[in-house]
Amino acid sequence: MSLFSKAIVGLDIGTSSVKIIQLKLVGKQYQLNAMGMAEIPKETLEAKNSDIQKGALIEAIKRAFKESGIKTKKVVTSLSGDSVIIRYVKLPFMTPEELRGAISKEAEQYIPLNIDQVVLDFQILGETQEDGQRKLDVLLVAAKVDVVDQHILLLKAAGLTSMVIDIDAFALQNAFEINRLEPNEETIALINIGASLTTINILEGINTRFTRDIPVAGNDFTKEIQKEFNLKFSEAEELKKSHGAISMEEDDFSLSTVSQKDDRVLRMSDVMTPVLNKLLGEIRRSFDYYETQARKKTVERVVLLGGSARLKNVNRFLANKLGIPVEIFSTFRNVESQKGIDPEQMAEKEFHMGVCLGLALRQVES
Repeated sequence: MSLFSKAIVGLDIGTSSVKIIQLKLVGKQYQLNAMGMAEIPKETLEAKNSDIQKGALIEAIKRAFKESGIKTKKVVTSLSGDSVIIRYVKLPFMTPEELRGAISKEAEQYIPLNIDQVVLDFQILGETQEDGQRKLDVLLVAAKVDVVDQHILLLKAAGLTSMVIDIDAFALQNAFEINRLEPNEETIALINIGASLTTINILEGINTRFTRDIPVAGNDFTKEIQKEFNLKFSEAEELKKSHGAISMEEDDFSLSTVSQKDDRVLRMSDVMTPVLNKLLGEIRRSFDYYETQARKKTVERVVLLGGSARLKNVNRFLANKLGIPVEIFSTFRNVESQKGIDPEQMAEKEFHMGVCLGLALRQVES
């Protein structure tokens, strides 16, 4: 689902890094032509000066392009968080053409902003019967005009042309779909633990039925490590990446079984577990809300993505607490790498590339 038309390269501008991917479809096989990733200094993003923030983003975009070697300047990007409003609504039955003409009026009751303040898009998810009347299940998306304009201006300042603006949650769905081992109708929750947001997208078969962004994410783990060890944020982030783990009772993970040097693993687990429990609470709330709205459907499986998905045992912890399987997403399972791309680099970065892959797929959809 997009807010505009089609694009060439997937560019994910996150809150901690910029990721870029270029794909090629060779026969029926997706091929990774190029990829790049550049960190965004947290200090500059926290600066109150908007010009400093914008400059940091532009610099990171340019570094990601330089690392990837990608030359084209046409990109597909995405929005998330408070800048996007997503609603799942039932509307009177009409043809897609009729709905396109009526969508602004129909959306007024669901969007808490003036319609002239947003860019609207929609997708028909299916048809239902309600009280003997034909209804449409419709996914309604609205993005604030000023946010979209700022996003386009940022890309322009980086020398890029925005061909598609998508939504993070739907980009994740694109990436998941090409990596399915087999099509089925099970209900799956895609959970992407990013730096500042965790995105939940619940799918029934191939249709998205619930989407939510949660403000508990990777940076919250890092901040607790930063306080525990009195480190700079960047140092705490590196420690999290290299030694971050959640202790599990059945692992006999105790101070008596690790060296004094590695007691930092236990200390990190102690300070990160409350954050993970807070995230778990929000996930449960989301599942409960979805399940009360979904005609007795329940979430059967979780697929975990994002940088913090690489924390040791995080999937086991969530599986234990939720009582359902939780697996780590294999971003490049069905993507071949072009000669010259380092497999170790792909493995190292794939946790971060889910949204970016989904955006890059837009170029091969037609």
